[in-house]
Amino acid sequence: MSMDPSVSLEDLERRRRRTSSARKQSQTPQPPSHLADSEAMAVINEIFNPTLKLPESSGHYTLPEEMSADDHVAPHELDIAKLAELKEVFSLFDTDCDGLISKEDLRFTYTALGNEPNEQLMEQMMQEAKEPLDYEAFVRLMSRRTQELDPEDVLLEAWSKWDDHGTGKIEERKIYEELTNYGDKMTLNEAKEALSHAPMAKPKSLEEPPMIDYPAFCRMLSGMRKRKGE
Repeated sequence: MSMDPSVSLEDLERRRRRTSSARKQSQTPQPPSHLADSEAMAVINEIFNPTLKLPESSGHYTLPEEMSADDHVAPHELDIAKLAELKEVFSLFDTDCDGLISKEDLRFTYTALGNEPNEQLMEQMMQEAKEPLDYEAFVRLMSRRTQELDPEDVLLEAWSKWDDHGTGKIEERKIYEELTNYGDKMTLNEAKEALSHAPMAKPKSLEEPPMIDYPAFCRMLSGMRKRKGE
């Protein structure tokens, strides 16, 4: 092979280096484009840009006046989300779909859920309604039964005090410490009973400790009423 006399050895060496460098770059693995969506970045983004909107305090909450079985419950006093949940529950109990919950409906539902029907309890439930138990009567009954429970936003406001980063999760260990060491102290067994039905958040890693999904827990614990004055 003859060499072009117009090309020096230095030029050939420079060309060889450029070609070798370009080949190496093409073979170097590029960082994945979804790096920002990795688990670590997702955790960081959640901490600094929380998706949970904490409620603004509306001052001290006082329970409404005690109600009797004959008191009327105004629709504007009730929480819309809770009403939707009650609609599902009512449909579950109304097994014959006639728009009323009867003792037979209760007996069928108890049996379907694997429980032995308690005749005395069912009779007590039917007597408490004091009227044909249609959906509106069912809502009024449940409103009276949950009268002493705080509204969801009040509970959420209280629990959020332990949520330092607004993630919607609180470490289970922290809540146990609060319940057993401060205020009206509970025993460990009492604390376990109080949190036995608390929904747990799905862990983002194997290292994450057990965390309580407290917004979901507040929905379970809250009453039918909205905050008084709203």
